[in-house]
Amino acid sequence: MNMPVIISQMAVLFVLLAVGYTAGKAKTLTSEGAKTLSKVVLFIATPCTILNSVMSGAVRISGGDTLFYLLMAFVVFFIAFLVAIPAARALCKGPDRGLYCYMCVFGNVTFMGLPVSYAIFGPVSAFYVALLNIPFMLFSFSVGIYLIAGKNSKFNPMNFLNPSLIAALISIPIAVTGLGFPVILTNAIGIIGNMTTPGAMLVIGATLSKIAFADVFKQWRLYPLTVFKLVVTPVVTWLVLRVFIIDELMLGVLVVLSGMPVAAASAMFALEYGGNEKVASSGVFLSTLLSGATIPLLVFLLLR
Repeated sequence: MNMPVIISQMAVLFVLLAVGYTAGKAKTLTSEGAKTLSKVVLFIATPCTILNSVMSGAVRISGGDTLFYLLMAFVVFFIAFLVAIPAARALCKGPDRGLYCYMCVFGNVTFMGLPVSYAIFGPVSAFYVALLNIPFMLFSFSVGIYLIAGKNSKFNPMNFLNPSLIAALISIPIAVTGLGFPVILTNAIGIIGNMTTPGAMLVIGATLSKIAFADVFKQWRLYPLTVFKLVVTPVVTWLVLRVFIIDELMLGVLVVLSGMPVAAASAMFALEYGGNEKVASSGVFLSTLLSGATIPLLVFLLLR
C-alpha cells in the first residue's frame, strides 16, 4: 500500500473534521443543523454510497464469499468483546463499567469507517463496510443498549430497520448477480453518495466542538480505553483473521474497521438510557483525535 497516499487521504479527512469543528464552534453549523445533516448522511447519502459500490460494478463477489465475510464480521465483534470485557473490569468498578465495555467494542464504523475505508481501499470497500454494519446493528441495539442501560434497557426491533442496513441487504444480491442498472440511475446515486464523506466528517467535527477539552483530558481511564480500542483490538483481530482470510481487501477492511474510534452512538445511547453522557462524549472525542495517528500506523504495520 502507498503510505504517503494513505496519510494524505487521512489528512484530508481530518481537515474536513477541523472545518466541521470550527463551524460548530462558530455556530455556523448549530446542534440542530448537525442533527439534520446527520440524518441526510445516515438516511440518504450513506445508503446511496453502499448501493453505488455494487451498482457501478466495482464489486463482484460470490454468495459463498459474502457469507464467509459476514461470518468474519461477526468474529470481529466476538474478538472485540473478548478484549473489552476484561478491559472494562480493570478500568471501572462502578456503574459505568458497561459503558466502558460498549465504547471498547463499538467503533464509528459508519460515519468514520466509511470515509476512512473509502480513502484507504477505494469505492469497492463501501460494500464491505455495509456488510459489517449488519452485526454492528444487531449487537449495538441489543447487547449494546443493555451494557449502557442495564435493567432499564428496552429492546425495540424497529431500531434495526434503517436505510443503511436495508441498503446493505439489497446490495448483497446485486453484488452476487452482477445485475446492471441504467447509467442515469447509477450516476445519480453515485453523486448523492459522494455527500457521505464530507457530510460525515462535518457532523463529527461539529459534534466534537460541543465537548470541553478540560472534561476530556481529566478522565485518566479514557487513555487506556483508547489504547484497547484503537490498538489492542485491531492487532488481535489481525492475528486471528489472517489465519482464515486470504483476500487482502477483506482482511484490510475488517482490521481497519475494528480500529475505528468510539462510536458516536455511545453518547446518544448514554443520553437516551441514563448512562454517563460526559464519559461517552469524552471517549468519542479522545479516540477520534488519536485515530488520526493509529489508523495509518495499523495500515503500515499490519497490512503492507
